[in-house]
Amino acid sequence: MIGLAIFASLAVILFFFLLWFRRSRVRSARVGQCPAELITETMLPRHYLYFPQIRQALSALDEEYLNKVAPHDAARIAHQERRAVARHFLAGLREDFSSLERLARMVAALSPVISSEQETERIILGLKFRFLYGWVWLRLSTGRASLEQIEQLTGLVGRLATRMEGAMAAVGALSVPGLNSSLNA
Repeated sequence: MIGLAIFASLAVILFFFLLWFRRSRVRSARVGQCPAELITETMLPRHYLYFPQIRQALSALDEEYLNKVAPHDAARIAHQERRAVARHFLAGLREDFSSLERLARMVAALSPVISSEQETERIILGLKFRFLYGWVWLRLSTGRASLEQIEQLTGLVGRLATRMEGAMAAVGALSVPGLNSSLNA
């Protein structure tokens, strides 16, 4: 019994040591980065850029070719795997959209003037994305892949990314003159 308690306590100590070591490595790797680099690294979308590959995998021509060339069982398995890849792509789009929403909230907090119209537009865009995401995920799960709707989701993420880049540039342009005047004073 005592041996088990000693073993368990050593395992817990080892776990916390490894956790501390990993955390200090991540922190030291990020010391040289400025906040803008961290935002670019963690919050800007990256999954939506893979849409051309998803379009190719789910295209009707590709499906016809696969049905014509491959045996029936192999074609069926390939279609299932392609739908699974498309579902992973959807999860990546959701991750992109969520990080862009967090970035939008941060930019809104930093922006001196944010209109209620812009906030309403952001909320409507979020609702539209979530509704369309659920619909596309359901269709992919039932085997009816809708390439046009996946393209709409990708377009929503791309438009939000473009807006966020513009908003970040605007906030940056507004903050630079204030910084320069306070440094010169």
